[in-house]
Amino acid sequence: MDRLHGVLVFLSVVETRNFSETARSLGVSTSAVSAAVLRLEQKLSVRLLNRTTRRVSPTAEGLEFYQRCKQIIGDLEEAEINVSRSGRLPSGRLRIGMPSALGRMWVIPHLPDFTRAYPSVSLEIVIGDFLTASHRESLDAAIQVGELPSSRMIVRKLASVDYVVCGAPAYLAEHSRPQTPADLKEHVRLSYRRPRNGQIRQWRFARGRTIEQTPTSGAMVFNSGEALIAAANAGLGLIQVAEYYARPDLDAGTLVEVLADHKARAYDISVVFHQRNRIAPRLRVFVDFLIDLFDTPPWDKQR
Repeated sequence: MDRLHGVLVFLSVVETRNFSETARSLGVSTSAVSAAVLRLEQKLSVRLLNRTTRRVSPTAEGLEFYQRCKQIIGDLEEAEINVSRSGRLPSGRLRIGMPSALGRMWVIPHLPDFTRAYPSVSLEIVIGDFLTASHRESLDAAIQVGELPSSRMIVRKLASVDYVVCGAPAYLAEHSRPQTPADLKEHVRLSYRRPRNGQIRQWRFARGRTIEQTPTSGAMVFNSGEALIAAANAGLGLIQVAEYYARPDLDAGTLVEVLADHKARAYDISVVFHQRNRIAPRLRVFVDFLIDLFDTPPWDKQR
């Protein structure tokens, strides 16, 4: 078992070319990673890695060992798939990342459906709106919104979400409802600052097949969709947010949608996971669960 552990650590080091990255992905110390590889080299009586202060690379023997071990791991994954197809339920642990609001409101409430169908699969849910490359490496899959950074990950689109403009009934009773985007100049528009780049997001509206962007008033600025919902409920002004943030309040009547005829696309929601020759059965069934969940987005199913 210790040798198998060393092999798995070695494979990760070759793929990341970095002891620290491997340590972060495995949740151990860098010294533990280095020691595991050293023990493996001592057992094989051969040097597997060239180590410098800047990078790590496999020796000729290390590259041959890596290729053979990758084939063995692939055969093991194929055997797992074949066994699962013959009647055994997928099993094992999955680490899944997801944005806080989307996860809390629309994914986590449906997880009992998955756990009932696959009781042998255990889940660790990692909440984070902006996952770094090193964080993604430590996850089996992640649900992400908006533009995706270029990577070697497999991307499966789950759904598209529109922006909605809404405000509290009391605010609209005092200020009247805008009929066109041009009417917004008479209203207080609450702004959203993108945490990723620090820029104020302009409001987007559809005009035929084109999308128009308009600046906000800047009366108040928030860096959270959930905070915008709270501000609108407090009657501070109108907001434009992705529909899944506002749908519960719209259905409850605490917020009222306006300018519905001018809705513009907000962004896509996707699930990303590592590119491998074969996907482990537990990950395959979880991705299938997400695809089914978002086939009709859950915020649309309630309407």
